[in-house]
Parts: sequence; C-alpha cells; structure tokens
Amino acid sequence: MKLIKYKYLYTTIDLLSAFIAWNLIFAFYKSFILSNAFVNILPFWQQTTQLVSSILIPFFWIILYYLSGYYNNPLRKTLLEDVGNTIVQSLIGVCIIFIILFFLGSVGNFQGHFTLFFLILFIHITITVLFRMGLTSFIIRLKINRKISFRTLMIGRIHRIAQMKMELQEKYPGHSHLFIGYMPVETNSQILQVDGLVSLGEFADLHDIVMDHSIEDIIIVLNENDVEIYKRIILLLNSSHVELKVNTELYPFIKGKVNISSLFQYPLIHISRDLLPPGPSILKNSVDIFGALVCLLITLPISLTLMIVIFISSEGKVIYSHERIGRFGKTFKILKFRSMIKNAEANGPQLATKNDPRITRVGRFMRRLRLDEIPNFINVLKGDMSLVGPRPERKFYMDQIIARAPEYKRLLQVKPGVTSWGQVKYGYAENIDEMIRRMRYDLLYIENMSLYVDFQILVRTIIIILKGRGI
Repeated sequence: MKLIKYKYLYTTIDLLSAFIAWNLIFAFYKSFILSNAFVNILPFWQQTTQLVSSILIPFFWIILYYLSGYYNNPLRKTLLEDVGNTIVQSLIGVCIIFIILFFLGSVGNFQGHFTLFFLILFIHITITVLFRMGLTSFIIRLKINRKISFRTLMIGRIHRIAQMKMELQEKYPGHSHLFIGYMPVETNSQILQVDGLVSLGEFADLHDIVMDHSIEDIIIVLNENDVEIYKRIILLLNSSHVELKVNTELYPFIKGKVNISSLFQYPLIHISRDLLPPGPSILKNSVDIFGALVCLLITLPISLTLMIVIFISSEGKVIYSHERIGRFGKTFKILKFRSMIKNAEANGPQLATKNDPRITRVGRFMRRLRLDEIPNFINVLKGDMSLVGPRPERKFYMDQIIARAPEYKRLLQVKPGVTSWGQVKYGYAENIDEMIRRMRYDLLYIENMSLYVDFQILVRTIIIILKGRGI
C-alpha cells in the first residue's frame, strides 16, 4: 500500500513539473525567441493552442518515465540517482519531442533548431529535478526517522550477522532496515543466537519464510570461501521478489548489475535482479508495449472471427484464463482463446498431447498457427508478460520440474514470454521430461539475453507460424 501511495506521489509531481516546464518553455519561446530575426513564427506555435499542448506533453513524459522504470522503486531512490535519471530521461524525451516539432516545421533554421532544443532540455531538467529532489529528500528523511522501513531477513554466518547488525545500527542510523529475523548457515546454529533477532528457519523453507513474513530486503553476510552457499541462496531467491544486499567480501562471486551508489550509504552491495542493463531494459519494455498494441490491432479481424467461431462451434467460454507463475513467483491469469472442450481438466491438470481428443477442431487449427495465444498480448500490456521470455507454467507442473531440476528457478528472474527460445527450438511439451529438456533452451536464453536475441526469436517464431508448424 505504501508503495502505491508514493508511486502516485511521484507521478503527480512529474505531471505538475512537466506542466509548469512546458508552459515556461511556451512563454519563453513566444516572448523572447520569436522576436529574434533568425527564428520565424511557424505553424506549430501558430496552430497548436497552449492549452492542448500543456495537456498532451505532461502525459507524454509520464508514459516515458513509466517505460523507463522510474516508478518501480519509489522508496529506494537517492538524490544522485534522481539527478542522473532525470538527465537521461529528459535527453531521450526532448529528442523525441524535437523530432516531432521538426517534422511539423516548428523551427525555422539551424540556429532555431539549436536554440529550441537546449531551451526545452534546460527548462525541463531544471524544473523536474527540483520537484523530484524535494520529494526524494522528504522520503529520505522519513527513512532516517524510521517512519519508513523495510522488513529485513539476514542470512549468513552467525558472527557476521551480529557484527553487521551492530554496525548498521551504530554507524548508519538511516539504513531503513526493520530486522525481522535471521537464517544461519551453520549446522550447529541452535546453540548460537543473535541479540534482538530470532531464527526463522532453515534454507529449505526460505521462499515460504519470505512470503509468510512479508520480507522486503535480504542481507547476506558470508565469508570469502562461502561461494557455494552463496550460489545456493541466490538460486532459492530467484522465485522471490526481494531487494538483495551482500557484504563486500562476496563481490568476486557476484553475477549481475551492482548498484554502486549503495557503497556510499553503508558497507553493503546492492545486487540488481535485472539481467539487462537499464538502457536495453527500457527499450525491451517499450518494444513489448508497442509490439503488443500493434499485434492486437493487426489481429483484431482474426480475433473477432475466432470469437464467433469458437462460440458457435463448442460450449464454454470463448476466452479462458489459467493461473500461471510469473516473474519472482508472482501469479497472474494468462488469457487464451479456448482450444479445448468445456471442462477439459475436470479430473485435474493435464498437458495437451499431439492427438489429444480434448482439443476441438477449431482449437487444433488455432494451435497449429498459435492463434489461441493472441490474447497473451493483453497480458503483455498489463505487464505480466513480455513478447520474448520463458513460457509460464502452472504451479502444479512447476513444482514437479523444480523437484527434479532446481535450476528452473532461474527462469523466474525474467518475465515469461508470448514466445521463447525453448518454444522455437523444442515446441510444445507433453510431459515433465520434455518440459525439462525445453527448459535447457530457456536457461541458455536468460544467460545470453539481448535485444538482438529477442529479435531473432521473434523472426523465427513468425517463420514457424507462417509455415503452419505450430511451436
């Protein structure tokens, strides 16, 4: 609840700052720049009212900020990060606005181009930074005064846990951790204790402990030679959406993006859970949303036809939903056109087979061309899925896979996809053995994630669909 509250606050101040900045730009342009001989009064500024642009431009900025992931962690921002993010986002946004103004013929000559570009950039950055730093400073004060804190579990060697807890409390009062308990790695931990903390259980129950105690942060403190223990902990945490921090001695073993700014706050390294750097991650999210919208529009006539045919040809809902497991173990409802008879799983979950009698004639046609998965694009717009990523599984099957192949949990680090490398290379799986074999391809994908790889998978998917081979 507190997260949503502050997301709304950041969104509100960004709307307000963008509105003020644009009106200042508009006023400055009309009052000063248009009076110079090197800039002419041009169509955009003549025909577009200040009111219309003052409404459209702020919402453009909000969409850009959302796509960039700026609102993902509103309670964990620093002033330095705010300035850096604002400069990068503003540069991208102003370039987009300037390209639009250029094609509208809104600037007269090169000197006019140059002047207008830096006018928009300077004013927007200045106003936005001032507003954001005000709210971020307020939130930082709340954390220092313990009005905002994060439920924290400490994992590691007993003596290091006690040492780190004491150091944070004595030297870094604004650390914002609310210590809920600890999880020792020693086998004889029952005779050891940490003052002020209770032991919450064993490694095997880590995911359940995180969920039961609503853990938000996990601090791992181990020795330099505990690399295998560290790898085991990371594997167990792949299905949990928590902030992860480790002691500096573990730096040589860290895989993933390190948040360097955390080193200036306290002696812990913040590990990003994202497998892509910020730039490619923003671009991937943008491609997901744009691609999903385009696909839904292009396939709209097909979708309407399928809905009518499904409704006429067999009983049951036209679109059905299944609960699937998404990123970090979050459940969501995946949407599909119904390709099976009504109550196809009356006797429990069953994987579809090649000649499955439960599949309708229309369903067999849809599955061959993957038309049944068109509603997946709605899941992409909702943020549950990506265009490319491991296909999401039901918990019933996921538990069976993990029991035999624990490394499956690594797939939970990314959003599931409409298509995947496993789907392209292996296709539909009819049993757990085949699901595990398909999983190997998806593990290769997340280890080599890039926009180029996504593009290749999308192209190969389209080729397979056009050949009517299904996936």
